[in-house]
Amino acid sequence: MESILFVLTPFQYEKGNRECSCYQTIRFLYGDLLHVMGDPFYVENLGWYIGVYRNDDSPFYMSAHFIDDLYEKGVLYTKMDLTLAINFHQYKLDQSLDDKNKQHFISHKTKLDQFTALHPEYTIVEKR
Repeated sequence: MESILFVLTPFQYEKGNRECSCYQTIRFLYGDLLHVMGDPFYVENLGWYIGVYRNDDSPFYMSAHFIDDLYEKGVLYTKMDLTLAINFHQYKLDQSLDDKNKQHFISHKTKLDQFTALHPEYTIVEKR
């Protein structure tokens, strides 16, 4: 089963080690999708790895520990995380309107826009 993680904060991943010809730095930007596919596997002396790919790029293996760290830091979000964040900031936005608190309104509106731009069900599609 494939799952998708949404990139909220830019980061980079160093694939392979520097002495290897396979070494590559892969940059992830806000809005990129990290597709996680397959089951993780263990590499002796290195730890757990799992197959992933960015957007529509070629697949590669990424450290499961690295993915977990990014998720815990709030760099990567699941679709459910985005939905919860949208609900929270919409609630806080409504609350700031009731309280007539301009500073909180601007803060939560900025966050709300950031999360809705990433969420696939909230993305605005231009009609041509």
